[in-house]
Amino acid sequence: MAKTDHLARAHAFLERADMAGERLENSQVGIAVFDDRVPRRLDCNFLRVDAEADPETVQSEAERLGRRMIHVPDSEIGEQLVPHFRSKGWLVRRHVLMAQLRDPERDADVSVVSEVGEPSLRAARHRVVTGQPWAKPEIMAELFAGKELIGQRVRARYFAVVLDDQVVSYTDLYQDGADAQIEDVGTLQEYRKRGYATAVVLAAIAAARAEGAEFVFLVADLEDWPKELYRRLGFDELGYFVKFIAPHA
Repeated sequence: MAKTDHLARAHAFLERADMAGERLENSQVGIAVFDDRVPRRLDCNFLRVDAEADPETVQSEAERLGRRMIHVPDSEIGEQLVPHFRSKGWLVRRHVLMAQLRDPERDADVSVVSEVGEPSLRAARHRVVTGQPWAKPEIMAELFAGKELIGQRVRARYFAVVLDDQVVSYTDLYQDGADAQIEDVGTLQEYRKRGYATAVVLAAIAAARAEGAEFVFLVADLEDWPKELYRRLGFDELGYFVKFIAPHA
């Protein structure tokens, strides 16, 4: 399968799982996604730009529709919009889509990994994001609620390394038949560089493959180091997308 086909497959999965909403509204620049159950969760409340458009028009459409995040799947279109939104004070985020298309170059002891319930990860998730401007109790509550909504759309499973009754490393697995996504990998600061992130990711992938997954992908920050770890676990870059987040979102 060509890289463009893999990229389209990953985007399609995001649209029906992690980035799905409860209703859509047409816009002259694309589609607006809404989920009034979790209005602070930007990944299901955004304006998706589907074609080249004037930056001022894109911004005015986002404001008209009350969308504080703009998602541009096509990186070339996204980059054309970057200068405008950066000048207006919007945050620019680039996220790379990667798929496991070859065998991992490194191994880990997956026997330390357990499958757990989502609520058991929440304390660790809180600690991992401490200090982030969006890590406020009301937003975190909606992010957790959003995970429950994802589990209603596709199968959601959770894997963790638990030491002394404490989750120290974790990841989510979302699966719909032959397609699966690894999401939200995190490790407590004091437990990093011990191979736990590698272990939870490989354990989740093995669980997905055992359930028939043929295509396993993830989303990583294009400008941060974790994508280097994922390369060593057999993931190759398919392409990237651009997000713009309004000031104070």
